[in-house]
Amino acid sequence: MRVIEFRHNYFRHNDFLHNKENLSMSKAIFKTLAVLAAAAAFMLPGANRNTFAADAPPTAAAAPADEPGTRSFTLVSVEVDGTKFWLPSVIAVEQGDKVKLTLLNNVPGASNQHGFTIPAYNITEVVTRGVPTKVSFVADKPGPFPFSCQLHPAHIGGSLIVEPKK
Repeated sequence: MRVIEFRHNYFRHNDFLHNKENLSMSKAIFKTLAVLAAAAAFMLPGANRNTFAADAPPTAAAAPADEPGTRSFTLVSVEVDGTKFWLPSVIAVEQGDKVKLTLLNNVPGASNQHGFTIPAYNITEVVTRGVPTKVSFVADKPGPFPFSCQLHPAHIGGSLIVEPKK
């Protein structure tokens, strides 16, 4: 009888560890897919990301421009399955555009502040939950530029893509 009890407990323990490993793997896969999606946005052959935005109706992320050459976006810090990141994770503009960002922190929990930084443009902000933060700058350098949370490096960041002026 003891052998059966031992086997039963042994397999229950292994099932618990297996489920815990699956959960960790799921999170790792989710994070990997998010990074791959951001990287794929860079690699679309000959794609003009501004064309996609111009042909589509305005979305919640890209508000109608106030003036020509101005691009406005709302980025929201969220948490899904314990992983925190900014949405949308990729924003695209054209070199010379004035960029207006509204940053919202919607991450629940004890920490009510999260960071937002684009080092290449010397932008560093602390965003408090419930208090929108506005950032404006001119996208004067072409290329892909990462953005992230400077307060919590483990959070998933995103990319600002500045297309060269034609």
